[in-house]
Amino acid sequence: MTRDPRELIRNYKESEWRTTRLEVLRRLGEFHDTRSFHFLTQIVQNPDDLAEQQLAISAIARRKTTSARTFLRNFYPQAPETLKSSLSHALGVVQDLASTDRLLKDWDEAYLKQDWAWLRNILLSLGELKAFSALPKMIELLQNPKTKLSNELLFASLFSLGRLSRYPQEFQKAVSAYEPRLLEDALLSQVYQSALTQVQIRSQFKLEDYLNKIFTLPDPHPVLPLELLSFDPEEVELGLSLFSTSKDWKRFLFALRGVSSGKRDLYLEQIAQAVRDTADSENYFVLFEALRDLGISAVLRDKLEKIINPASLALEVRLKWLEVDGAFEKEALTYLKNSSDEIAIRWINGWNDDLNGKLLNSNKGDLGKRIESWIQAGLTAPVYARLIRACAELGVEVPAILKNFDPDFKKAPLRSSLLLYLEKYPVLVPAVLLARALTGLTPAEQETLGLRILSILEIYASGGYWNKEFEAVLKPFYEHFSPEFRIGVIRILAHAKINESYLVKQLVHENESVVLNAVIALKSFDSSAETSESLIPFLKSTSEILRGRTLDALCAHNSLKAKQAVMEYLKNNLLNEEVVDKIYRCFDSQKKGGEGFVKTIEGILSENPDHPQWEKLVSLRDRLILDTKTLANAEAGNTVGQDALKELDQKLIEVIPLFNKLDPTVQSALRAAEQPFHQSTDLQNLPVDKAPTVLEYCKALDLILERHLGQKYLFPKLDQRLHEFQTLWHNVGFSEDYPPAEKVLMVLGLKGKITPEGFPLHKSKLMCATFFNGKIMQDRFKVFDGLRAWAVIFLIFARKIPQVQGTPLLPMSTKLDATEMNEKCISIAKRLMTLQDLRNPAAHRQTYTELHLVKNVRNEAILLVNTVLELVL
Repeated sequence: MTRDPRELIRNYKESEWRTTRLEVLRRLGEFHDTRSFHFLTQIVQNPDDLAEQQLAISAIARRKTTSARTFLRNFYPQAPETLKSSLSHALGVVQDLASTDRLLKDWDEAYLKQDWAWLRNILLSLGELKAFSALPKMIELLQNPKTKLSNELLFASLFSLGRLSRYPQEFQKAVSAYEPRLLEDALLSQVYQSALTQVQIRSQFKLEDYLNKIFTLPDPHPVLPLELLSFDPEEVELGLSLFSTSKDWKRFLFALRGVSSGKRDLYLEQIAQAVRDTADSENYFVLFEALRDLGISAVLRDKLEKIINPASLALEVRLKWLEVDGAFEKEALTYLKNSSDEIAIRWINGWNDDLNGKLLNSNKGDLGKRIESWIQAGLTAPVYARLIRACAELGVEVPAILKNFDPDFKKAPLRSSLLLYLEKYPVLVPAVLLARALTGLTPAEQETLGLRILSILEIYASGGYWNKEFEAVLKPFYEHFSPEFRIGVIRILAHAKINESYLVKQLVHENESVVLNAVIALKSFDSSAETSESLIPFLKSTSEILRGRTLDALCAHNSLKAKQAVMEYLKNNLLNEEVVDKIYRCFDSQKKGGEGFVKTIEGILSENPDHPQWEKLVSLRDRLILDTKTLANAEAGNTVGQDALKELDQKLIEVIPLFNKLDPTVQSALRAAEQPFHQSTDLQNLPVDKAPTVLEYCKALDLILERHLGQKYLFPKLDQRLHEFQTLWHNVGFSEDYPPAEKVLMVLGLKGKITPEGFPLHKSKLMCATFFNGKIMQDRFKVFDGLRAWAVIFLIFARKIPQVQGTPLLPMSTKLDATEMNEKCISIAKRLMTLQDLRNPAAHRQTYTELHLVKNVRNEAILLVNTVLELVL
């Protein structure tokens, strides 16, 4: 995968594979640029996908920059409950010492809510942050006889105690209640021994040892000063008095990370006076950088201002002070109007970085008005260009920027920035005006702005703003030697749906990225058999990405050659889970079917009876049968004849009034289940196992729920609002690895209605994992694999849960009030689980030779079918 953050972000936006998008988010943690940081903050604040939010939080934390710390610190208090656990861990990773008090406060809330995942991460972070004030709470937690810690919480406690405790006896006494667990579990035993070793080593060091290392080592470890927090503050103060705040002030600044904020202020005032006396700009830079990392109170800031007098400093030095003060905008016009372009641009960079961490607390509308006032004051072209780019990065709409687009675009320094800003707000400049501006450029100027021009044309094409005059702008780039320019042209033509022949020619280009983008573009040209034929050879490419994109394109094509190639590819890649899933979801999108394709799938099924994705292949076959209208004929050839079929259907209508409205595959399963009851008495009494009848009724119910509840209500909502399901899973207690049944039942309002043993806790936990990691989007057949899974849906998503939310996530058509609906859902869930318990032995060794033995199952199944159909049809 590319090392360019710009390309990674593009890969994220364009990829159809979830694994690629997640990998991009992981990789972006390796960079420190503003673009990717801002992109990650947007992902964090977008609630559409919990797994992506968590990965973005982790990526931001791994940057360990001041902007990252500021953003995470500001976002944490207002974040939704689903993200508290991830954010609390991130604050430890990013080493945000200023969040220690907040984490200690949230400890009590997490414990009260029994949110053990959140508490575990708070424990880990407090250990990372060397929060020695948390030691008594940790020891109390371990020694509390009312709280039995899970292995995860015990692991976190051992880790943090190992980072904080200085006394081996204190450490061993704190965990003494868990000695049997530590002896039995090899991993916990290793963690315990490792933590104990850390404590024993730390116990040998005295305060003077730490101070000596801090003030004399050439390059002391950044965490070293934090160890001072474990000693008596008065002893630390006495030890520090041995060193001079004027002579050793740089090391003093380093040591102050381990001094409480109350004691720290006096030292900082003394150091500020020493730095002022030197009148050295470099010393000011060191001081201000340290103050920025330490974080200072408003009271101390006012005192330091009186000592330092920032107004007397050179603009370049004062700019560093603004990073501490955060009051960039107070001096906006001073820097933008009365300084050199270089200093003014550095001010914009600092202001931009500062806002990147704080913007979520700012009003963008008011900010836009302030920026307008700066623009109206008159700026040089280079400064104005940088300000425009900063507004684009921050996502701040400033109408004045594009108000004078036509005259401003004639100024060469502004062109690139204006086009970048226009990418954010394309509707503000009409296509005709943009086309006129671009065609007015010389060939050399077009070449210089090439990538920016192609990017904005792509946005206009994809947004439905394409203008025919853009084609004249695009033509000079058609045969450009640069692969990036070729790719830009291809992407524009794909959105505009023009020049198919050019796209086909690009399939033989020497650059693989150009070929890949041409394949992607040709997906939308789905009616040409020649285009399909030109794509087919790429199914044999050595590149997995190219093969995958070609399959995606051919699945969207309508030509017979494309469909035949896809079927052949399926036969050759049956063990590839993603290939089977893709073809299952996307093949024959226009539902034209074809008997040849039905026979191909049937051949695959007959040759692979144990295929891991059997259900998907069966569903694909059934869909193709329905589309070619051959299902009725197929059934007529395998039953007792059309007359008998009509008679059987009539009897089913008598017991299931909505039978005719059911999906044909459901009807088929119900016929198979019901047929034994309508045979002659002699046939009914034959010593033949009647267990298949139980299986067919359970299968019919499963199909009804999949077709009429899943496809009608559940799956569309999953595609659009997965985050709501993730949030609900979290709120009812499944963010923990091993949620207690009693707690889950209480939150769900099921206590006294379902026993802890009767609640499908294990199945629920397995299902929620696929919701959290997003695999539910592809693994629906694996997740909804029986009646127990549908019981979970009725218990959690189809009911109103007063403690969690006001309305159910799956509000089905019903005249029942909320209480009646809740009772009905609970009843359906319990009956589904009962049938599942009857089905499992019938599928293995249980036999029913007498028909009357399965009549009770049949009667209950019919009642349940009718009950479910009242809600889903």
